[in-house]
Amino acid sequence: MLSAHLRIRAVTVLALDEFDEGQNRLEFEVAAEQLGLAGGDICYTAPVMVQMTVSKALYMYTVDGRVRTSVAGECCRCLLPAAVDLEARIRFLLQRKEASGIEVEAFEEQDDVDIVDPGTKEVDLSERLHDAVVLELPLRLYCKSDCKGLCPQCGQDFNVGTCSCAGDVIDPRWEALAHLKK
Repeated sequence: MLSAHLRIRAVTVLALDEFDEGQNRLEFEVAAEQLGLAGGDICYTAPVMVQMTVSKALYMYTVDGRVRTSVAGECCRCLLPAAVDLEARIRFLLQRKEASGIEVEAFEEQDDVDIVDPGTKEVDLSERLHDAVVLELPLRLYCKSDCKGLCPQCGQDFNVGTCSCAGDVIDPRWEALAHLKK
C-alpha cells in the first residue's frame, strides 16, 4: 500500500533533485495519446520511445536525447497502407536559478534554453516530446519511394500494371488553356 505522502508522477516528468552530478541516463516509453499526438489521418503504431542523457552540473541541466516512434496511414499516391519510422532529437539546457528580467527576456525566444525558479522540483517534458515528434512527421506518406500511383481516369494501380486510358486526356477545367497553346 502506498503511503499518503508518495505521489506518482508521469514518466515525462523530470524530478530535478533526484539527478546525481554528472551524466544520468533515462529510458522510457509513453503512449502517443499521452502526448496529444493521436487523431488525424496518421495513426501511431508504436509508443514513443525516449532515450536521453541528463547532465547535471550544480543547477544546470543539459538534456540530450532521441525520440522514436512509428506512424502509419494511406499512401498519398495509391491509397495503400504506408508506414514510416520517425526519429527526432531533443536537446535543451535547463537552468534552475533566480533570473533577472533581462535574462528572462534574452532567453524568451530561444527554444533550447529554459530558466526555471530555483524552487522548481519537477519539469514536464510532454510539450517538448510532442513538438519533437510533430516536427519529424512527413508531409506525405508513401507505400514505397517509387510508388507510381493510380490512373486518374480508371483508378488502375500503376504499381500492378498499366491501363488503356489515353494518357493525354485534358482535364476539362484546363481545356481552355490547351487552346491557347495551339
